[in-house]
Amino acid sequence: QRSSLIIQGSRADRLRLYRQNHFFYLANYEQVLYDGDELQQMLAPDLIILDEAQRIKNWQTKTAQAVKALKSPFLFVLSGTPLENRIDEIYSIAQAIDPQLFGPLFRFNRDFYQLDERGRPQGVRNLDALYRRLQPILLRRRKHEVEGELPDRTINTYFVEMAPEQESRYREYSHQLARLMQIAKRRPLSSEESKRLQSKLACMRMLCDTPYILDPDCRISPKLEELKKIFEELFAEPEAGDSPNKVILFSEWTRMLELIQQEADHQGIEYALHTGAVEQKKRRIEINRFKSDPNCRLFLTSDAGATGLNLQVANIVINVDLPWNPAKLEQRIARAWRKHQKRAVQVINLVCENSIEHRILHILDQ
Repeated sequence: QRSSLIIQGSRADRLRLYRQNHFFYLANYEQVLYDGDELQQMLAPDLIILDEAQRIKNWQTKTAQAVKALKSPFLFVLSGTPLENRIDEIYSIAQAIDPQLFGPLFRFNRDFYQLDERGRPQGVRNLDALYRRLQPILLRRRKHEVEGELPDRTINTYFVEMAPEQESRYREYSHQLARLMQIAKRRPLSSEESKRLQSKLACMRMLCDTPYILDPDCRISPKLEELKKIFEELFAEPEAGDSPNKVILFSEWTRMLELIQQEADHQGIEYALHTGAVEQKKRRIEINRFKSDPNCRLFLTSDAGATGLNLQVANIVINVDLPWNPAKLEQRIARAWRKHQKRAVQVINLVCENSIEHRILHILDQ
């Protein structure tokens, strides 16, 4: 058994930890951004393992550049989500292993994208050639190869009507979005207009949960009312011989999680909290409490908890809101529905009727 050390704390604390003699050092990606030079000089690693390597999928970010600047004789890159949006995410991840594999980005784009007359990607091509180029460095387990090792999963979607005040606010943003879409039909949107369009879309998605995310004076939330009933059912005393339910609940919006915390407190449900605002050390304490404490039956998390967590102790996943990206949705579910899960997993999606969220559901299905 080899010794290991978790790198954490202030920069001065981290520099002291690098001087200690251990076999494994565990650091997060942000620490590489700030401590890259010291990591290289003081540890001179023989092996680097990048877990959740989709964190370096964007070649333009400073974090990705800092991680790729690290040098070691051996490197393993692990990811359950190697590709979410664009194939140049593969380019960025492969760069960490072999910068020469694809050459410069302009050549990669020319070889594997269909480009319009302005050089903008309109589609992909030559994917067989892309896969052949990756084969020397890629070990891939497809989903159908592992599904036989997983328990059953069921998906239930609960459709929730908007409250009148919520619908009124939603329609206001919807009209603003429609005006921008009309402009987009006549000409390309400016950078500022594109940002406004994305902002309107995000606000509409927030309003599907509750106006409280945008307006602290308006706590209307039909989804929260639905959750109250779901909680009462899920956290009732189990029948003899049954194991109590353990639930992972996702919301992209921390202010929605705030309302759900208050409801859990009201019902006397013990919960753990995992968001980007929770300090790293406290997050580990919360994770371990959910795993080991039978009284802690609810894990409230933003998408900070959608990757990297093994929570097979849970048998229910609730998505209070749906992400645009099917890969991100699968990542959420895979926190519980994964190898070594002993129970069937139930997925509950809350969807706001006749809304952008309702349309997202169809996109995810496709």
